[in-house]
Amino acid sequence: MKTKEMFRRGDASRSALGDRARSSPSPQPSPSGRGGNVRPPIADPARNASSQTALSFSLSPWGRAGVRGNGTWLLTTLGAFAVSLIGRTSLAAFVIAANLCIAADGPLPIIERFETFGAGDGIPADKVHVVFKTSQGVLWIGTWDGLCVRESNGKFRRFGPEHGLSHKMVTCIAEDKTTGDLWVGTMRGLNKMSGGRITKFLQTDSGLPNNVVYGVDVVDDTVWAATAAGTGAMNLKSGTWKMYDHNNSAMHEPWCYSIKGAKDVVYIGVWGSGILEHDPKTGSFKEYRDPDRDFHYDLVADDGPINDITSWVAWNDGILWQATYFGMSRYDGKSWKTWVQDKTPLPSNFTQFIWPVGNYAYIGHDQGASVTDGTNWVNYLIGTNGQGVVEIHRPSAPVEKRVTATSLANGFVLGIWADEREAWFATSKGLSRGVFSGTTRVANAAQGKVP
Repeated sequence: MKTKEMFRRGDASRSALGDRARSSPSPQPSPSGRGGNVRPPIADPARNASSQTALSFSLSPWGRAGVRGNGTWLLTTLGAFAVSLIGRTSLAAFVIAANLCIAADGPLPIIERFETFGAGDGIPADKVHVVFKTSQGVLWIGTWDGLCVRESNGKFRRFGPEHGLSHKMVTCIAEDKTTGDLWVGTMRGLNKMSGGRITKFLQTDSGLPNNVVYGVDVVDDTVWAATAAGTGAMNLKSGTWKMYDHNNSAMHEPWCYSIKGAKDVVYIGVWGSGILEHDPKTGSFKEYRDPDRDFHYDLVADDGPINDITSWVAWNDGILWQATYFGMSRYDGKSWKTWVQDKTPLPSNFTQFIWPVGNYAYIGHDQGASVTDGTNWVNYLIGTNGQGVVEIHRPSAPVEKRVTATSLANGFVLGIWADEREAWFATSKGLSRGVFSGTTRVANAAQGKVP
């Protein structure tokens, strides 16, 4: 294990949250490449004009909603279209068109365009670190210069230190779905927004292990905070704290970057300790470590967590996801699967955020964003002229590339929130919303009700 001095990144004076891992010994990432191993710019993929026409024609009658949402509707529509098509051409043409339609999206949603939000929409800083939509549909973002809520007019309203926030740089957001309270982590303390009031929790006046809060989650009656000096757990009923670090847990280093509650346990993403599974009832810890014990490379694929440096953990539907600066991993409770740049569809090893939706997940990295179910992949990249480049990877099929007029606001994606209807991306230069293909525009303006 390398020295702490070489790798520690808990410095609140860094120019962006995305830079927090740039003290890593690996080449430093940038929107255009990765240090000494610069990836070539993505050129516009050459596409045959006739194949473009055929694909567009096959998509127009049905779209993603029919393919993924309702099989009966799809068959009915295909049948009706077949009658018309057979009358004009042939059954073979219909089969080809149907296959093109089904293959176009498959099991994953496809974003057809991006909408970008910035200063003109009330966002106070280019650097957006986190995006989160509450169970009531209210959209919040954390930026370099404050916490913002999207109001009913589509504009963002800011909350900063002058409103009681402990620090202007917001790093993470979670919701207590029981009460509707919002928990906000910053580079100097944890905050609770409830009833229009902000309550601060600092290292000096509570049981918070450290003021630098990287991750937060609410599990039952406990709020968990992953900090630069351990993980803190506060019981919401009693107000008492427990702290876990390298002295009383399986952590080999105290820097905790992510926390996620699962069914009966809590997963902690730790620098140098992989993933810790903690059972709050028994107080036990279980380690998930990289079996290779190699800091830079994954020597054996699918043998466990890809690296002991964990930048984010996510869990949903029994599937555990791990992001690292050397690739990403997934664990289904029985076996591990790992992905690395160049050997898999993952565009970059520098992964820093994962957001699961059902059995698939969105990944934020330094080349853009990706979504995968472990078999199929869709990558959203940025071309040399700023256009969007969509790469679709399917098993035993050539990679399909599409060019879109719109793209992510920036290729350095720090946070994601998504569901079956839309996807939001926090980037180093603004906020982006992904609109899925085959769907109508979703009216998403929040009501602006502050918890």
